[in-house]
Amino acid sequence: MKKLVGAVLVVLLIWSLCMAIPVRATESTEFTAPTLETEPVPAEETTLPTEETTLPAEETALPTEETTLPVEETISETQVIPEETEAEPVPEEAEATVPEEPESPWKTGKIAAGAYHSAWIREDGTVGTASADRVPNQWRGIRQIAAYLGTVGLKEDGTVVVAGEVRDKDNIGSWLDIVDIDANENNTIGLTSQGTVVVAGYNTYGQCDVSSWTDVVDVAMGYRTAYGLTADGKVLTAGSNGAGQRNVDSWSNITAISAGNYHVVGLKEDGSVVARGRNDSGQCDVEFWEDIVAISAGPSHTVGLRSDGTVIATGSNKYGQCSVGGWTDIVAVSAGMYHTLGLRSDGTLVAVGSNGCGQCVVSN
Repeated sequence: MKKLVGAVLVVLLIWSLCMAIPVRATESTEFTAPTLETEPVPAEETTLPTEETTLPAEETALPTEETTLPVEETISETQVIPEETEAEPVPEEAEATVPEEPESPWKTGKIAAGAYHSAWIREDGTVGTASADRVPNQWRGIRQIAAYLGTVGLKEDGTVVVAGEVRDKDNIGSWLDIVDIDANENNTIGLTSQGTVVVAGYNTYGQCDVSSWTDVVDVAMGYRTAYGLTADGKVLTAGSNGAGQRNVDSWSNITAISAGNYHVVGLKEDGSVVARGRNDSGQCDVEFWEDIVAISAGPSHTVGLRSDGTVIATGSNKYGQCSVGGWTDIVAVSAGMYHTLGLRSDGTLVAVGSNGCGQCVVSN
């Protein structure tokens, strides 16, 4: 028994000594070896959770990036919608595609029968004449012509040129923005794009007093009288009324006018024709005309173009200027002093009447 107790005491003593060694080591800074041995293990073990814990941080960032996608898409959609509604081209296209009125088949103003010559506009805008001394070879870009003793040409740019015996040339040369012209022996008349009217030449009878005219769409020049057709189908006049040529106040629904020396002719919407003024040769006998699309008045005769391309004439026929009954396929007519000129749809010309100056030599 004493041996057993002694052994136990020895064991306890040894255990006490073993337990006392680490305690002293921790208290003393000299013994660092145990610390070096124990540090690597917990350091490696503790970094693992640290790396693992960063994973949730990265994973949580993914939803953040994903959530930005709907925001970007929403902004893009909201930006496109107003741009599409603002840039709708439908109204502009609708206005741009409005069909224009077809060009009239009637070539009024493309030919002119003067007192002693004929003139016409070629397809290239140059002018040809029958009577060599009145050929304006230098003219280009002509859109309308008028003739009496000389020739007056309206250019595409709205200016006016003259050749031959024309009164007040310098005044006419200063005109701008002209859209329609007519001429007689002593005067030339012009219509501006604003609907106002200018007249050059003699003013003995007040035929140039047209400054108050407005809303005019067509003009005509008599020997001593000026005429203007307004947009509402009425006719304005200025100048001499010696033969009653200005007695047109009762006219209505007029679409075109033409003037001889002492008479004036009006074309109505229904294709009928009216006339006022001197009628000593029957130049005003147009009351039974119908289906007329164009008119032209000479000094003593009147010519009408029907819609079927045939021609009718009344008045003096001393030189055969009214002998147009056989004409067909005509698209324009012009009455001169003693002859009549016609333009066919194929571009060829016909003429009847006096040929004393070669004014009817137009077959070529």
